[in-house]
Amino acid sequence: MHRSDISNNSYGLLRIYTYYRVALGSLFLLLYTTDLLDDVPGEFNRSLFLYVTSVYTGLNILILLRLWIARIEPSTAQVIFYLIIDVLALTTMSYASGGIQSGITYLLIITTATGAIFLRGQWSFSIAAFAALATLAESIISNVTSKADTADLFSAGALGILFFATVILFHYLTQRIRESTAEAKDQAHLAAKAIDISQQIIARMRTGVIVFDAEHNIQLINIAAEKLLGLDIHTPNLEEANLQTLSDIPVVATHFENWKKFPNQQLKPIVVEDSKSEVRINFAKLSEPTNPGTLVFIEDHRQLAQEAQRLKLGSLGQLTASIAHEIRNPLGAISHAAQLLAEAPDLNPADQRLLDIIVNHTRRVNLIIENTLQLSRRSQSQAEVVDLVEWLPKYIEDYKLTNQQQVRPEIDLEIIQLEEQSILAKIDLNHLRQVLNNLLDNGLRYSFKKTGHYHMKLILSTLHSSELACLKIIDDGPGINDEHVDHIFEPFYTTENSGSGLGLYICRELCQLNQAALTYYKNDAQQSCFQINFAHAQQVF
Repeated sequence: MHRSDISNNSYGLLRIYTYYRVALGSLFLLLYTTDLLDDVPGEFNRSLFLYVTSVYTGLNILILLRLWIARIEPSTAQVIFYLIIDVLALTTMSYASGGIQSGITYLLIITTATGAIFLRGQWSFSIAAFAALATLAESIISNVTSKADTADLFSAGALGILFFATVILFHYLTQRIRESTAEAKDQAHLAAKAIDISQQIIARMRTGVIVFDAEHNIQLINIAAEKLLGLDIHTPNLEEANLQTLSDIPVVATHFENWKKFPNQQLKPIVVEDSKSEVRINFAKLSEPTNPGTLVFIEDHRQLAQEAQRLKLGSLGQLTASIAHEIRNPLGAISHAAQLLAEAPDLNPADQRLLDIIVNHTRRVNLIIENTLQLSRRSQSQAEVVDLVEWLPKYIEDYKLTNQQQVRPEIDLEIIQLEEQSILAKIDLNHLRQVLNNLLDNGLRYSFKKTGHYHMKLILSTLHSSELACLKIIDDGPGINDEHVDHIFEPFYTTENSGSGLGLYICRELCQLNQAALTYYKNDAQQSCFQINFAHAQQVF
């Protein structure tokens, strides 16, 4: 006999049935010792009734104590043993009370029903058969010893049939309950699995997600939100992380208040100080009738800008490809005609000045076309992990070697490394070279104009709050005027007649293509400082 022969989760049912057995035995003892009934149980054989009832009640109390102490699923043998005790005890009590007419034997219906609930297959019918035989035997013995009415034998037979009918009925009901329970468990398992999958998806989303209720109590926050907001959480338990209400995240709370005032207004991206991430925060109401909450989406604006940049480059490529031929052919004709006209022997100084203007501006227009084509042909970033501590000095040597041979005999590029360990970043090195070439060319030119020396400083470090690599390019020039700072990264914006206005724009676009950020500010010495915050070495593009 194995536990598989009985229904699952039988411990609770058996404990309830044991309560019933203890109560039944106690009730018989109470009726035996008091005059509550005219027909006192056990009146035919008082000593036998008292002995059996006392032993039966005491045994059930011990069984109940065992169930309290040790929570163990009962085996088939244990259940059959308990039921056999019930059959023997109740038939003996019935005999001591005068036979089947006492009504005690009818309590065996509950016993057989319990057997149908606990036991499967032939075991429940065996209990019913044993109860029917015990009832019939008790009636025969009562008829022989006390000359009871022979009609009791018919009653005993009918009661036996009722035992089997009870087993069949409870077998059917129990089977339906088991099927319903199994189906409910399957549904609960599927629901729990769906919830678990949803939680894992939310936890691994690149978009930050926060859910809070109407009282601003935070109910959910995923890993992406923690990283984008720079939250130092090392436990999934929000209470242990001291992160319970929306006020614990001031940047989100402030944006939420603004959103409530202007729900249809598109919120601008912000730079989170703790993580140095540029994020865009959006809100959406959750339609819960009892406690409506709010869903917060936190997106990395750099990734969004990167996608927008790819679309923009694609559109720009189509545009420039269609107009380049139409512009460059007449532009070349104008430039060639101006050069031929400049070779005329009788050209006066005024006309020569006009020709110089034509040639210079045709070259500038051609430069704009070349830069625009270069930007439009930009392929997708082929980013790789690079140690800037090793790569940057090699690049500086190559840059100095190339430029010193051309126009700048003494270039002084000073690298200041604030940390001794490796500084890793993820970027396309071809794009990084183009960005640095442009920034160094501009910086050296402005440094020479002010000081007469080609000198710049490059400061390499990491942002400790987010472990992002950071490179600062500082020149000795006068700095950019405040009225121009907000426009320096706009396309075709320039303060010089010889420039195309696309250099810094291309640099910023290339940085965004690599999920890096290029910013400008003046340091304490009022020097121009361009800062590149690189993407994390483990960032997935």
